[in-house]
Amino acid sequence: MSQLFNKTIIKKVNVLIMASTAALVLTACDVVVDSAEKAAESIHKLVAETIEPSYRENQVRANIQLTQTNLLSMLPDLAEYPMTLNARDDNSTEAVEIFTSSEKAGTGRDGFYVELATAFNNQNNRIANGKRAKIAVRKMASGLGAQFMQARRYMPDAFSPSNTLWGDLLNANGVPLVSIADVTAPNTAGIVVKKSKIDMITTDGKLDVSKLLTNVSSGSFAMGYTNPYQSSTGLNFLLTILNSFAEGDESQMLSPDVASAFEAFQAGVPFVAQNTIQMRDAAQGSGVLDALVMEHQSWVNVTGMNDYEFVPFGVPHNSPLYATPEADPAEREVLALFAKFIESQQSLAKRFGFGQSASETSYRIIDGTIIGQAQKLWKQKKSGGRPVAAVFVADVSGSMEGTRIKNLRKALVESSDLISSNNSIGLVTYSEKVNVDLFVRPFDVQQKALFNGAIGRLQTGGKTATNDAVMVAAELLLEYGKTSPDHKKVIFLLSDGSTNRGLTFEDIEKSLEWSGIPVHTIAYEVNGQDTDLKAMAALAEGAYVESSSGSASYRIGNLLNSEM
Repeated sequence: MSQLFNKTIIKKVNVLIMASTAALVLTACDVVVDSAEKAAESIHKLVAETIEPSYRENQVRANIQLTQTNLLSMLPDLAEYPMTLNARDDNSTEAVEIFTSSEKAGTGRDGFYVELATAFNNQNNRIANGKRAKIAVRKMASGLGAQFMQARRYMPDAFSPSNTLWGDLLNANGVPLVSIADVTAPNTAGIVVKKSKIDMITTDGKLDVSKLLTNVSSGSFAMGYTNPYQSSTGLNFLLTILNSFAEGDESQMLSPDVASAFEAFQAGVPFVAQNTIQMRDAAQGSGVLDALVMEHQSWVNVTGMNDYEFVPFGVPHNSPLYATPEADPAEREVLALFAKFIESQQSLAKRFGFGQSASETSYRIIDGTIIGQAQKLWKQKKSGGRPVAAVFVADVSGSMEGTRIKNLRKALVESSDLISSNNSIGLVTYSEKVNVDLFVRPFDVQQKALFNGAIGRLQTGGKTATNDAVMVAAELLLEYGKTSPDHKKVIFLLSDGSTNRGLTFEDIEKSLEWSGIPVHTIAYEVNGQDTDLKAMAALAEGAYVESSSGSASYRIGNLLNSEM
């Protein structure tokens, strides 16, 4: 009886505590958030009256690396990109592996190469040495595939990126490719624009680049595009813009005048996404963007964008097929047979959304070294001259124990080498309580040593108060912005699970959205289960990235490469 009585008392006490906490949240959130100013007021009240973080700043410095690192040194394990279609390679079979871009190597409407290779393999064609010809397909985004080969981390037998730019880039960087087929899946890049704004970027129904540049630079047209280190469409768009600034003169595409003009243009671009899916979701969710880049094959398969129209630009996205240095003569014979088979199946391409739009080439790159230099120029100028103020928010709850926290430490230290010193960085860690490990300061040698020192001392334990930590990070950035208003504010959130302590997503949603601070969320091994992390990223055009703990360095590094 006494045990039952004690349980009843405990239950009542817990209910009272929850009710008290809810009342406190209500008191802190009694601001009606309908502006950036009200958002700042609400965030300040939540932090001061509800969250009450600790301010135990790290004072321990760690040794830092003075030599600059690069993204190629952080590439993930190839095992994270398993074969979409495998083929046995033995004494009776000559199997050829192709890195194939995402729109051709997935499932359903994105499975063109998979279906073609399956049909080809079933034919049991034989080559000169008597072996049966087989094709294996590995789904690999064009930019990532090029990075694997450029870094010599892995060399497939063949490569089919979305366009020829990646082939030109690899050839210019000492990875000689041999063209097997110029066209396997006819496609084009384009700008998907609101019908009500189409006259702002077109003349006589065709893209008018000078109009686009003028309206974006003036701030009257919100244009979004994708990371040119990763996305074929983003790279194509970047080169289209630089070529236009250079008035078609390839030798001037990287000149100081063009770089300055591009920086002014980039200042008017509100959003550069990691990939087209993120870009599309941002356009549909927030309505901020007047236009975004997309391939035509994706456009004809998309839903819910009836208010937009497709305008082609740039070089064709015809999915060329290349043999790499890894391919021996027998494997190249298999590739030639496969290319011939693809040519005979072009009527099938239309079922997958290919071949339905022709592209007018707006430029041509003769010197492939310009492509890599253009990417570097984009990295230098992408913020439109604005430095970035960022807070890293690291989950150190009990579920991060072991391999996860070890890899998180490694990822943060390695990726910090990608942050230039003109940016400013802070650090917040959290479990069920939130601690400010570093206030936002310029990322000079001293701040970097303190940052790395704090990372090395991370300890795990406790529950997960993610939303509390994000509010504290937002408050740090808003305070920093009072004395450094020129800085672009960003939050990088790294977490492996759902919130089970503190504020709910609904408690912070409006404040975070109106603050305009994007939250880039790196979700550790959650497999799409944490919808709050994804929703948080969508509030202000942030990126949502799922990652294994082993690939965290690359995932974080890729975000930093495009943001800082």
